[in-house]
Amino acid sequence: MAKTLSGQLDTFSLADLLQWLEINALSGRVTITRGDVRRTIDLKGGSIVFVSSSRPDERLGFYLVKLGYLSDEQVYGVLAENFVLGKNLTRLILDHALLPRPRLAEAVEKLATDVLLDLFHWSGARFEFDPNHRTENVLQIHLSLRGQVLAFQGVKSVDDSARFRAVSIHAEESEAPWEKDFHADTLAGTFWSILESLPGEGAGPNDVRDRFYVFNLFADGIHRDLREPFRPYAVFDDTAAMIQGILAEDADEDRLLQVAALDPFLTLDVLCLANALRIDRKALVGTAREGSHVLGSKTFREFLDLLTGPAAPKTPPSEKVERLVRRSALSTAVAATHVAPSFGIDLETGYTLGLLEPMAVEALLKLLMVVDFPSGPFRAAALERFRPLFGRMLARKLNLPRMHEDVLGSEGRVTATSPAPEQLIFAAKQLSRAEQIGREWSSDDPAMADRFAGIAAAPDLSEKIARDTGALREILQL
Repeated sequence: MAKTLSGQLDTFSLADLLQWLEINALSGRVTITRGDVRRTIDLKGGSIVFVSSSRPDERLGFYLVKLGYLSDEQVYGVLAENFVLGKNLTRLILDHALLPRPRLAEAVEKLATDVLLDLFHWSGARFEFDPNHRTENVLQIHLSLRGQVLAFQGVKSVDDSARFRAVSIHAEESEAPWEKDFHADTLAGTFWSILESLPGEGAGPNDVRDRFYVFNLFADGIHRDLREPFRPYAVFDDTAAMIQGILAEDADEDRLLQVAALDPFLTLDVLCLANALRIDRKALVGTAREGSHVLGSKTFREFLDLLTGPAAPKTPPSEKVERLVRRSALSTAVAATHVAPSFGIDLETGYTLGLLEPMAVEALLKLLMVVDFPSGPFRAAALERFRPLFGRMLARKLNLPRMHEDVLGSEGRVTATSPAPEQLIFAAKQLSRAEQIGREWSSDDPAMADRFAGIAAAPDLSEKIARDTGALREILQL
């Protein structure tokens, strides 16, 4: 039987862990987590064959660009395949003959060494060894990283750095701050606070027990979803058909972008890939057009082809949740476009913010159906309690700009001092109220009310929004 192990690196050191895995010739994956950062070590027969990290600056693609081994365009090309098809990035680099094997092995080993040695400086980190994770050294890149040698180097590195520190370093939290919301005691407190906030929702002991059970299932599903690596959204099948037709005609890029603007799933996929090599939040792109410029025309087209090709999964627009999300996304996006200049936001960014706003609730609505959470005020309150957290962390997981995070993570209570993107979406949703899902954005601020009244007084504004939204619905048969 495979040996399993988990614990804290403060009690079972990384040096001991690496040596134990090597001596026992074990295969599997070690996952080490501290805060929002997660690093993994893949082993085959006790030998380290690959190391990866959730930090953008410690990812292989970024590292190869930083070293000057590959260009942005080359890395984006293989990342598109890695992103959609799940193929090993190093295999793709070799398959496309972008780097000779020895040079790639040198880069992989250098990155792995840097990441591993830095782990010796981590305090308060958690680790878990999964012997069931299948690891293969399929590329035959033999890293000269031996557990015992690394252990010696790591301990020496810690000793050397400690000599130059007059003040001890406090242990950092072993988990991300947002994960505290999913601790058992915190969830119990959240459950009772929701129940007590709903007048007339009194229930007997059996009903309370059932609600508590399904509430925790819902929370566990959210926690699990946030911790999992992002996987591309399946685009709507009508979007896929339109994209494939445009690609077959070799039409210009504007037509592709027009179709992308009809699908929040496709837009998010483009933004996630385009921002994959960017670690400065101020440099993140926020629209599909900006994303296409970053990727380059060739990679952008190839990426869309992969996402919409016959083998790629699709989302049927007839699915209840997806249909509601899409209608809400389009109506909010159209309304946001009409009022974006009033908030100092350009039209395309305003449209994108409106298009993506419902995505914070999309996954939660689907999860509610999976856990069989009975409808009613309690379910609605639970949804609204978790939505801001889920939206904010989703934006960070996808590496979206701050304004997108402000919208996805908003609690929906807006004032005249709220960030401009939140004020924009508040106004857009007031102007397209019939199509909204999830929470109702609100404001008790007289100054915000006056500002909205001034915007809404524009001649024929409501009619223009209804006309443009109706045209999109007709195209998509919504």
